Amino acid sequence: MLQGKNIAEGWRSLLVHALLALLFLILIGRYYYLMIVFHEKYAEKANANHIRAVPVLSSRGVIYDRSGNLIVDNAPSYTISAIPLEVNNKPESLERLSSVMDVSVEEINRRIVKNRRGSFAPAKVFSRVPFEKISHLQEHRLELIGVTYSIEPIRNYVSNLDLSHALGYTREINRDDLARYSKDLDYEPGDQVGWKGLEKNYETVLHGRRGFRYIEVNALGQEIGEVPDREPVIPVPGYDLILSIDPFIQTAAENALADSSGSVIILNHKTGEILAYASRPGIDLEMLSGRISSKDWDDMLQDPRKPLFDRGIQGLYPAGSTLKPLAALYSLENLSNAKERTYVCRGSYRLGNRSFGCWKKTGHGKVNLHEAIQQSCNVYFFNLIQDIGLEDWAHMARSFGLGQLAGIDIPGENKGLVPDTKYMNRKYGLHNWTKGNLLNIVVGQGDVLVTPLQLAQFAAMLAERGTRYKPHFVNSIVSKQGQIIRSNTSQSENQVMASKESWDFVQEAMWAVVNGPHGTAKAARQKNWDIYGKTGTAQNSQGEDHAWFIGFSLDERYPYAWAVLLENGGGGGGKAAPLLGKVLRSIAKNKL
Repeated sequence: MLQGKNIAEGWRSLLVHALLALLFLILIGRYYYLMIVFHEKYAEKANANHIRAVPVLSSRGVIYDRSGNLIVDNAPSYTISAIPLEVNNKPESLERLSSVMDVSVEEINRRIVKNRRGSFAPAKVFSRVPFEKISHLQEHRLELIGVTYSIEPIRNYVSNLDLSHALGYTREINRDDLARYSKDLDYEPGDQVGWKGLEKNYETVLHGRRGFRYIEVNALGQEIGEVPDREPVIPVPGYDLILSIDPFIQTAAENALADSSGSVIILNHKTGEILAYASRPGIDLEMLSGRISSKDWDDMLQDPRKPLFDRGIQGLYPAGSTLKPLAALYSLENLSNAKERTYVCRGSYRLGNRSFGCWKKTGHGKVNLHEAIQQSCNVYFFNLIQDIGLEDWAHMARSFGLGQLAGIDIPGENKGLVPDTKYMNRKYGLHNWTKGNLLNIVVGQGDVLVTPLQLAQFAAMLAERGTRYKPHFVNSIVSKQGQIIRSNTSQSENQVMASKESWDFVQEAMWAVVNGPHGTAKAARQKNWDIYGKTGTAQNSQGEDHAWFIGFSLDERYPYAWAVLLENGGGGGGKAAPLLGKVLRSIAKNKL
């Protein structure tokens, strides 16, 4: 049956109206989707076209010595950044910037890509820019669309103390560190980050949190002024560090060490506080904290004196005779008649067809244990180690922290080496090492390797009769308002157990090393101040022997323990002990 004309036209009209209504519903839905559901997202994009968030870097925490003197501060420095989208649209801006800074456009683009955080976020391209350059850029700012400059704090070394290896330095953050530090710690490409020493170990404490100010820009990207209805985000400064370093003792140690290659470490044996830490040669922290040239870096790497090398915790050296008190303490606790045992030293010890010499070629004659420590007789200890054995000696050495990390609060520490039977078999092969190796080990030669910090800790434990206090640089972490955020309280644990009589004996023998008629460290002797010590001369296959002097003071006024190392310094008694004696005389004079 055919439909009527009016019925057909009504159906078509209804269909057209339905389609129109559907289109309007789609448009209204899309409008709602854009304007309501995703309003914030697109409003932010729109604002980004005329509102620029300019980062305001936080002030990095500063560093003080124990007396409250400033060691590391911050100084203002100019930084130039580029906004990727704007400079891409105006390539002549980069050409002008390249001309002013005398850096190729390709290098500037490389830095933009490296530090890019988005199309509208400034990417840092130059740091530590001289004011003259900034002034020139300001004069031509209309030609530099998308180029901005700001002021950021950089490290300023205000103290005369040479603590370069302990302090470390800051460098521009790399991708590995960006991935390692969590996002809530507020790191961005181009930021400065601790690279070595205390700066690295306490990075998250020192860093702080950046702020922002909001600038309105026109269609050309030129700044118009602050956005009145956007409150700036105030930066949060990092926390400050209060070190245990005593500025006078540090200065005395540096002056005594002078230009020698070596290390002087003095700590409080009752707390583990590092009072002085000198490692020479040092490094120029100002140069390393900036953009160092490849030539300067190569010169530093190729310097035969190795200034980048921290001898205090990284240097590995034979300990020499400084370890003789270790064998003495073991024998007193475990061997019969240890105090009364005597051996005759004729200047050498015969083992098979080999001869092992004492430092005194004419010999010490008949000596007991006390005299052997005082005069540092090798032959006595060559005999003694036969009854101790390698395993027991190694166990005692590890109890004093040798062959292990001391756990100091700067990175890069070496743990040294205490050889035992397992190690010797692995290195030389089963049954391929002899008692001759054992003779070298007991006098701190052969396979024994220690750091100056380990020997300073060893001396501190001898002073504290086996109790170990963890060595540390930072006494407390404080806010800008002076609130203590964290204190580094002394952490002690009993490592070595021995009788009072044994400790008395070892300490008396070490007193005789300095004060006895035949002591090897007479040059360290002080007036009205008892000094205990042990010298060491470590053989060095690369040149002249290394000189050691370790020791401690039990005077309540001076609860110090120390280790002095002079690379290629010769004899411990002739070089290292006089050096420490000079330091102690300066301390005593200052106290008076």
